[in-house]
Amino acid sequence: MIKLASGKYIIGFDNGYQFGKTARTLFDNGVHAMGKVEPSVMEHSLKYGRRYYKVGEGRAAITEDKVSDEDARLLTMAAAAKELSVEGIRKAEIILAVGLPFSDYGREKGQLLEYYSQKPALRFEFEGVRYDVEISRTFVFPQCYSAVAPRLGNMKDDYLVVDVGSKTTDVVCLERGIPVERRCITIERAMVKWVRQIQGNLQVQYGRDIPEDEVLKVILKKESFLPRAYADLVRKGIREQVHMLELELEERGYRLDYMNVIYVGGGAVARWR
Repeated sequence: MIKLASGKYIIGFDNGYQFGKTARTLFDNGVHAMGKVEPSVMEHSLKYGRRYYKVGEGRAAITEDKVSDEDARLLTMAAAAKELSVEGIRKAEIILAVGLPFSDYGREKGQLLEYYSQKPALRFEFEGVRYDVEISRTFVFPQCYSAVAPRLGNMKDDYLVVDVGSKTTDVVCLERGIPVERRCITIERAMVKWVRQIQGNLQVQYGRDIPEDEVLKVILKKESFLPRAYADLVRKGIREQVHMLELELEERGYRLDYMNVIYVGGGAVARWR
């Protein structure tokens, strides 16, 4: 979050298909309606329009778009509250910066801008604290390209930026720092499908239904209490999935043996397992 001289705050929010991300927070993207009954536990609780929700518990189902319901707005409220609470701020006028996958940017940018413009005044309670947030302006950026934008001045050669997300992997080809759109693609191969495949392998091999978050702990090198054999199978599975992704990139004409490749996105850590 950045405070401007005008008193407004810039808040960046990446509404991913697995996690919501701001500059200082990371949380699950699940949204669960609780009705008009106040929840017993205030953590992750959001009250908006006389109704209660749990925001940030578990992963939401993957959908075709993020503007067909109120979930993106509720997640944005939670993201804004998390950023503002760090500074003890309860009322603010914000400039919202959000992203879209590179291949969806031209098609969905207008829809996303219209979505946020419909209800710019957000008055809600998050975890028992009341917030009054006004979205004065929204900017939409292409995610994969934005990840390397600060480095473009030093990128004199050709680069391949591989953004491994939850739902898809975006591939942006840069020539002397400029995207070549005819060589930019989206591949339907990313973390959620990889984890499901690994879960299937664990079920076949050991007859155990291992939760998604336990598989992710091993992939992301977090502390896990899975038996060593299970963890080894997870590591083997993620190596195989990354290898298959790189084979597909080779088949599509990207020469990874001599191109400069930059992996970004939530799934980038899998490349370095």
